Amino acid sequence: MNGGRATPPGGWTIYAVRFLTYSTWGVLYPFFTVWLLDQKLFSAADCGLITGAAVLANRLGSLAFVRVLPPGRERSAIIGSQIAMAAAAGLLCAMVSTEVASLLAWMLVSAAFGLAGSLATLAQLTLIVHQFGPEETRRAFSYENVALNAAGGLAPFVSSLAYAATGRFYVLAPIGFAVLAGVLATRLATGRVPVRRPAAKGSEPGILPPGMPVLLGVNFLTHITYAQFYGVFAAYATSSLGARDVGLLFAFASVAIVVTQSWVTRLCRDRGEPVIIVTANLALGAGTALLVAPGGGMALMLCAVLAITVGEMLYGPVYQTLAVAVAGGRTSLAVGALTFVWGLAESLAVAAGLWLIGAGLGPVTFLLGAAAAVAAVVIVAVFHRRFAAMAASATADSAEASGAVSAVRPTADSTS
Repeated sequence: MNGGRATPPGGWTIYAVRFLTYSTWGVLYPFFTVWLLDQKLFSAADCGLITGAAVLANRLGSLAFVRVLPPGRERSAIIGSQIAMAAAAGLLCAMVSTEVASLLAWMLVSAAFGLAGSLATLAQLTLIVHQFGPEETRRAFSYENVALNAAGGLAPFVSSLAYAATGRFYVLAPIGFAVLAGVLATRLATGRVPVRRPAAKGSEPGILPPGMPVLLGVNFLTHITYAQFYGVFAAYATSSLGARDVGLLFAFASVAIVVTQSWVTRLCRDRGEPVIIVTANLALGAGTALLVAPGGGMALMLCAVLAITVGEMLYGPVYQTLAVAVAGGRTSLAVGALTFVWGLAESLAVAAGLWLIGAGLGPVTFLLGAAAAVAAVVIVAVFHRRFAAMAASATADSAEASGAVSAVRPTADSTS
């Protein structure tokens, strides 16, 4: 491992790239629909379809690249994804400048932008696994969560400034982040794939290995709960709290993760994965249930967001670590399936939550979200042996890697 405990596995480069690539997406998404409406080329419903095409492609596109991302090509995929996102942003600007009014064309380019972002995510998470090895996976994913939330906190703010300052050219804002990410990604070492135990017998290429379906099911339920705050809460609580206080709650969540994720990971390093999953979902469920009552004031909402944030810091690295261990070397499949299920859960939860709010049933969506977290806890309890076996698989991978790491990776540094 490179340096002291304060230094992430592999150094800072991959996490800086993760920050920048997510910012490439995050700097456009928040005001994209508003910008489209300003151009007066499409109706509000059509603008929603254009934005939705980008979001769905970004959230659900990972599996499309699983078979075409061979180990060792992650750096090229990251660079290519940023070139594609920059090109899509430039094309969108050209389309609005020439007043192209084809809904299909706009949806296709918008989807291409989102899909390229999905490829960037898959390539980076796969590179973390391949380059840093099983013995560092959970800690490496914890730092990845820090980078993601740092971008999630900063990019919307930059987006608001870009929207206010640039008008028609707002859609070009992602290009700067894409260029920085692409240039920095050239410094990433491709690395060699760590030696891993083979996939379980009977597993065919492209088929989920034993243990993966139940893990994906729990992951799905957890993200149903997660989406209540990050995707639904603002629409429900703004009228009670005001936009400023809602924004402060989101900022608080991002800052809390950036500041405390490493400490939380160290605190839990000797805890078993099933225990961490149960604790994470209980915290998420409790916090989500409190979101029902924004009228209770900021103190109550801060408690809710703190509980949700603790849950997020716990479950993210653990789910990723278990998925990689269960996949038996098929890292792209593990990461792709995990992010696909996360995106599917988030999309469904947000759509259902917004519909319930529109129907005057806002509290129901948060209670259903809390119930999803409870269901995840029940599944882990029922399949406790299965989750314990997954954890043992991760530990075995880590032990094997510790013995072989010097032969596999001469250095843990992420630059070349």
